[in-house]
Amino acid sequence: MSDFPVALADEFRECFYVGGRWVRAGSGRRVTLVSPSTEQDVLSLPLADSADVERAVAAARTAFDTGPWPRMPASERAAHLKRLAEEVRARLPLLAKLWTAQVGAPVTFAEGLIHAGESRFDYYAGLVDGYAFTERRPTRRGHARVVREPVGVAALVAPWNATFNIFAHKVAAALGAGCAVVLKSPVESPLDALVIAECADAAGLPPGVVNVITADAQESAQLVASAGVDKISFTGSVPTGRRIAEAAARRMARTTLELGGKSAAILLEDADLSVAVSALTPFVMPFAGQICFSQTRVLAPRHRLAEVEESLVAAVRSLTVGDPWDRATEVGPVLNERQYRRVLDYVQTGRREGARLLTGGGRSAGFERGHYIDPTVFTEVTPDMTVAREEIFGPVVTVQAYRDIDEAVRLADSTDFGLSGSVFGADAERAFDVAARVRTGHLAVNGFEISPNVPFGGRKLSGHGREGGPEGLESFLETKAVFMPGA
Repeated sequence: MSDFPVALADEFRECFYVGGRWVRAGSGRRVTLVSPSTEQDVLSLPLADSADVERAVAAARTAFDTGPWPRMPASERAAHLKRLAEEVRARLPLLAKLWTAQVGAPVTFAEGLIHAGESRFDYYAGLVDGYAFTERRPTRRGHARVVREPVGVAALVAPWNATFNIFAHKVAAALGAGCAVVLKSPVESPLDALVIAECADAAGLPPGVVNVITADAQESAQLVASAGVDKISFTGSVPTGRRIAEAAARRMARTTLELGGKSAAILLEDADLSVAVSALTPFVMPFAGQICFSQTRVLAPRHRLAEVEESLVAAVRSLTVGDPWDRATEVGPVLNERQYRRVLDYVQTGRREGARLLTGGGRSAGFERGHYIDPTVFTEVTPDMTVAREEIFGPVVTVQAYRDIDEAVRLADSTDFGLSGSVFGADAERAFDVAARVRTGHLAVNGFEISPNVPFGGRKLSGHGREGGPEGLESFLETKAVFMPGA
């Protein structure tokens, strides 16, 4: 096994974080991390067994039911979150390196986006400090006090592709609301949550408020089905999200589910392609297309189709494919052999169903090892084709032509997903009017942005609930009304 390219605390290699302590895993089972770029085994880490899951839930349950965290003034929780943000900030270089080392994100991509996670802790610290957890409303007899209380113990489940940033969304909001949490790390990228645990410990959060385990499918199912868990916040695949929703429904546990996307970028007839394609290209296949909000379907006016194809192909071919540790690299490898085969199977399906390949479509030249796929563009794509409907999660983008705005909106809405999207045009307000018609949870006009104070989430198979903004905090709150006599 090769040396891991990042220095790690000893606890990270053998322990979980439960009840405010680093504790050795009980199962003896391990997961081996494999480098996406070299295909070498690089690190072995423990996996939770049933008893580890029970201990983590019990620690969170105790912290919530009898500990100070949900009962302390919001201003005190905000102060803790500010200290937590400072600890996270000190570890951002480590977290960026872990993103590259575990799953192959290009190092400049990781360094650029890792700050998005940090900003969540600062944002929720500020929001919680002034949030109206109790408000008064007049009634016929007197008044009512509407009280917003933490939902309880929250199981937070993140995927491998952007583990820290996604956990940051969930952890900052859940802690700000007053919940105790169990973070379930993905087996492909188990280290990010352990860094968050180290930060929570250094920031002085009460024992049991933050607990971290790494678990495979069976133990993950045990966690979300546990009677000790009041809320599940999950980001991941549709099949897993459905199983979680079913398990939660049996006991009426609360859920927030973000389940992927097949997002469309609509280029209006007056869009300046030199500007629009330049702004769009980083988001058609960020991190080799392994990001849920990737703008993987480009919708072009029919009379400008050839122009769009030429411009997009030129932009995609200019992307540098290479070693994720090389600072010149823009497209690195996909995660593993299974993901590599899955993406190439989609490419073959696209060709078989009649889509025309403009560029890419196979293994990147010059790499004897590693899961490298050339950035790929399809055209002559129809809405019924598999590559137009299903989330590929690889460096593949399709181009579809539309006659008018009504057809553009229909095409944008023609998949079962509804997570993200974008519209590009000379008149931003007109582009907004088009964006407002698309049935998706998050869009951008003439660019792309994710901000901690703005909700993010999807519709249809992209899930339900929102993360970010006040809406993200409120997803971890329950509302109680108490009627009182007198004004």
